[in-house]
Amino acid sequence: MYEVAHLNYNLQVLLDMVGLIQGTTLGVLLVILNKRKYRSTFFLGLFLIFLSLKLITFISTSIGISEVYPKLFLLPFSFSWLLFPLFFIYTQQVSMLSDKKTYYWVLIPGIISFLGQFAIFLLPYDTKLAISQSFWYDFTLVYLGIFFAWGIAIWNLRLLYHHRIEVHNSFSLVAAKELHWARIFLIYSLATSLITHLLFYLEPQNYYFKILFSVIDLISIYWVSYHGVVQRNVLSVLDEKGRYHVKNLKTLPENIQPAPTASEELEELMVQIDDYMIRSESFIHTELTIVDLAEKLKVHPKRISTAINTICHQNFNSYVNQFRIKKAELLLQKQDGLPLSIEGIGHEVGFHSKSAFYSAFKKETGTTPTKYKEKAAL
Repeated sequence: MYEVAHLNYNLQVLLDMVGLIQGTTLGVLLVILNKRKYRSTFFLGLFLIFLSLKLITFISTSIGISEVYPKLFLLPFSFSWLLFPLFFIYTQQVSMLSDKKTYYWVLIPGIISFLGQFAIFLLPYDTKLAISQSFWYDFTLVYLGIFFAWGIAIWNLRLLYHHRIEVHNSFSLVAAKELHWARIFLIYSLATSLITHLLFYLEPQNYYFKILFSVIDLISIYWVSYHGVVQRNVLSVLDEKGRYHVKNLKTLPENIQPAPTASEELEELMVQIDDYMIRSESFIHTELTIVDLAEKLKVHPKRISTAINTICHQNFNSYVNQFRIKKAELLLQKQDGLPLSIEGIGHEVGFHSKSAFYSAFKKETGTTPTKYKEKAAL
């Protein structure tokens, strides 16, 4: 039994060491990447660095370093007050809401927590031991920190929900712009946080549980690192032309919404939009944005978005996909004279991938392109 426990003990430390080394390395890489154009990764890099440094506490506890070096007792690396706020600021800066006020104040409790931990760390061992055994130490540093982190994570999910709405109102290609990976990470973090705290409460010395905790942290580190490297700022596509900027148009200030437009005017504008989309077939351009459409019609993008949402009861992405699917239907009906595969037809009408084409086609027609083609051939 001792050998099994000893093996698990070493495995847990090994996993945490891997997470510490690779997490800090990848975190520094993301901080450096922040210098690139259209990429905000500074706070995500800090998030990874602090998430990795947190593992030092688990490593020192597992190997009993404070028993040999009492001065290292209560290392100031518990960042429960700081991690989710850092991720929150990152997602705000990389999202469609990056032009809004950044909520830097969410970092203040985490900074205060770290300073408090550091001050306690400098105290004599006996004093630190007495503090660690007090009710207020666990209540403030652990429990309040956990609930604060959960609150910020839930707020972050709400921010990503509004971001997703903005993306679908601005882009015809939403892949890599929805920050779906960030939403998955937050849900994963909330779920695993609840599970780990429950398991730790039930059996705090269970080695198998500790290994599970280490694996959970490793998954978080690699998941965030990969997506942080490939994710660019979502607004950058619009920022290359200027946020909602249309040439030869007197644009509205960004912090002021367009005045409500009469129903008749919106319907008239919608006729113009429909007519332009049919004549130009601009929907076949995969990266079509609402700004591109606004530049051609010399109308503010927010007016176009309002017209599509109000008259058609759908967002810009769904509106554009309607035209793509209609053209795809025509091409599928003429397959005998065309060398294109079904996937090729998807690319021909403006979809960037087979999965996106199939998903939009089924949503619009209730069937798949393959079945539609078979039925049309009868």
